[in-house]
Amino acid sequence: MKSTLLKSISLVAFLAVSTPTFAADPVVAIVDGQKFTYSEIMKAKEGLPKQYQSAPEDKIFPALVNQAIDTYLINKAAQASGEANTPEVKQAIEKATENIVSQAYLLSQIKGKITDADVKAKYEEVVKQFPQEKEVHIRHILVDDKNVALSVIKALQNGTDFKKLAQSKSKDETAKEGGDLGWFRKSELPAELAEAAFALTPGSYSKEPVKTDFGWHVIKVEEIRDAKPPKFDEVKDELKSLMTQEAILALVKDLRSKAKVELFDKDGKPLPKEAEKKPEAATPAASAPAAAPEASAPAPAAPAPEKQ
Repeated sequence: MKSTLLKSISLVAFLAVSTPTFAADPVVAIVDGQKFTYSEIMKAKEGLPKQYQSAPEDKIFPALVNQAIDTYLINKAAQASGEANTPEVKQAIEKATENIVSQAYLLSQIKGKITDADVKAKYEEVVKQFPQEKEVHIRHILVDDKNVALSVIKALQNGTDFKKLAQSKSKDETAKEGGDLGWFRKSELPAELAEAAFALTPGSYSKEPVKTDFGWHVIKVEEIRDAKPPKFDEVKDELKSLMTQEAILALVKDLRSKAKVELFDKDGKPLPKEAEKKPEAATPAASAPAAAPEASAPAPAAPAPEKQ
């Protein structure tokens, strides 16, 4: 939260001193002769968290104006104080500049190289490797005590509806949906739940409570079907992020191959040759794509891929 606020404040400060004033753009504040226009203030709104960006303008505008004024005064006082000339601040500015330039370089190198067609081809590759297995649609009732779980099973045996019991007994946030957990492959569930769920037939529930790190579960299997890969639209952004990471890893690998890299341990003794320890690009999983892994090479964070 603090980091987000500081980023927002920095954005407002930058706009306050760098954005030109247009004739048709009304001035909404003047501080010691410094003018703030409507467009400057509203531009700063883009740097706020999404939940604040959607707030009505008449609610957010006064806050943005006051934030711009406060930020301007802080920035003005900071510049006058000479803090910018301290070794610590100079070092931080230098590091920030390096990161910004590195980010810009990475973005320029991968820009346009990952097209929608490339992402679609990657998706088709993942689909071909998608494992042939079953998945179950399950509900559960989660409680803290085994005896409570046993009483739930007894109530089910007496004909009480599973959904109603979940709504009244389960401590899980899925209680309001009748304990609906959705569809899972065996590998996606905790081992205890997976073993119990895949031993059941559709419409049946566990006759014994199932213990996991979350508590005691009573589970019901609604359906069983062949697992299907996610639809392209559901994972295309994730795949593009993965491909961006792979492109960055390939770029870093190329840069390292052209550089003379000598590594030493903490005692200053030479380590094995760099050629034997080059990072390799990540290989996408055969199942549904997971979140893109972070680059293992010491490169700056990957820039967000541009939408095609």
